[in-house]
Amino acid sequence: LPTFETSSMVSKSRRKLRNKSVRQMLTLSHYEFKTFIKWKAWEQSKVVIDCNEAYTSKTVSWTGEIIKNLGGARTIKSLSTGLKMNRDLNGARGIFLRALVDTPWLREHLNLCIC
Repeated sequence: LPTFETSSMVSKSRRKLRNKSVRQMLTLSHYEFKTFIKWKAWEQSKVVIDCNEAYTSKTVSWTGEIIKNLGGARTIKSLSTGLKMNRDLNGARGIFLRALVDTPWLREHLNLCIC
């Protein structure tokens, strides 16, 4: 789950959102939703991983290079390999790979393999 800091998004000093959007955002209860999801996962003996989503759209998930001038492009193209991928699929893949590295099972097994 992403970290969603509503309070910093709605502070008047630097926001670019309209009052209506701010009011709608404040009525949503992201913290309660996150707590509920974690509780249900705990009941089922599952793990919920909090993952940082920073740069997931701009980072090419198969090479790790960062595309600085991506803008509103719907596809992302690696400068080194020339391969293209849908921007949303690339971002989802990047989040998956970050979450995969953060799983306790993988961390434990990576530590066992590193000598």
